[in-house]
Amino acid sequence: MALKVFTTESIGAQRNHIAIYIETDPSEDRGWLHHVTGTILNGMDYTPRPTPNPEVLPEHVPDSKKEIGTIEEADLERFREECCLAVPPPRAQVTLKGTRLYPDTPLYRCGDWLKDVEEMAFRKGILKSLLRFHTRHIRVRTPMLVSR
Repeated sequence: MALKVFTTESIGAQRNHIAIYIETDPSEDRGWLHHVTGTILNGMDYTPRPTPNPEVLPEHVPDSKKEIGTIEEADLERFREECCLAVPPPRAQVTLKGTRLYPDTPLYRCGDWLKDVEEMAFRKGILKSLLRFHTRHIRVRTPMLVSR
């Protein structure tokens, strides 16, 4: 069975937090949130968790839940193992004084991790794009050539 996959945001202290939500039980409006938690001071960890629909949570940013694709129920473990666990979570990158530990490397935050996981899952065919389902109904019109 194909399950819907979304990105969603929750309110953060200095910037919003972004995660992937997979709706595993549509009848109960529940699923799994795949994200990293922590800070760029201490580093982050991959911490998936079961959750109700993020839209009902008080920290949810309104209108931030966006459907990005689908995943087959049989591929959930592959998604976790081959994507979420394969992409290293952001490490500690600053000191208490705010000094960058790796000044020649751009900061890598939760949104960057999520983007890398999402791209890997689509590349491996674990996540299926919504566009794939719609393109078979699109007709391409070619311009008529007029000879003089």
